[in-house]
Amino acid sequence: MSEMAASPNFVAATYPVMLNTSLPPSSNRFWAIPLVGILGKAIILIPHLIILYVLGLAVGVCQLVIWAGVLFGGRYPDWAYALVAGYLRWSMRLSLYFYGIRDDYPAFSMELDGDPVIERPTESSRFWAIPIVGFLVKYIILIPHGIVLYALGIAVGVCQLVIWVWVLFGGRYPGWAYSLNTGTLQWFLRVYSYFFGLTDRYPPFSFT
Repeated sequence: MSEMAASPNFVAATYPVMLNTSLPPSSNRFWAIPLVGILGKAIILIPHLIILYVLGLAVGVCQLVIWAGVLFGGRYPDWAYALVAGYLRWSMRLSLYFYGIRDDYPAFSMELDGDPVIERPTESSRFWAIPIVGFLVKYIILIPHGIVLYALGIAVGVCQLVIWVWVLFGGRYPGWAYSLNTGTLQWFLRVYSYFFGLTDRYPPFSFT
């Protein structure tokens, strides 16, 4: 604990959930054309949105039984990890494409090279698996993150109104927008990974 306290970047540097992306050297100008680009992406992403909607329902339903495996076995079930982690990876892959951080059309897959890193826990805390109690406590302690993410979500939405200028006329994603968008997505990924029990380490208040 003393080493962690002495180094404020310790948690962020070793956190088991990482977005795993980098600033693209160039960006497709077509997607930056006002209205045309965003409408085009919204249309071609419909198949992904349908699948993610179904997977999201499955993730929600499986929470009703995952607790039993953790509470009595002390470990996150393999099938549940594959489903929940796969859902989050797919969601992040889609978000990176939608926000223009990646130009390659997202693959229909639960796990690919270059996807976010979500380390498989060797064991899980039984406390969070206690019915109702674990869920309520985790929900309460994540409220500060919820407030920050709400504010960041607004900032990300606003910055989409101007990012297109850099991409359309410069052919490159602006560094400040990359830091904001990827930092926010990583924050979301870590909070949801913690909430769903893929890690028991409380998420850091950090973009990195």
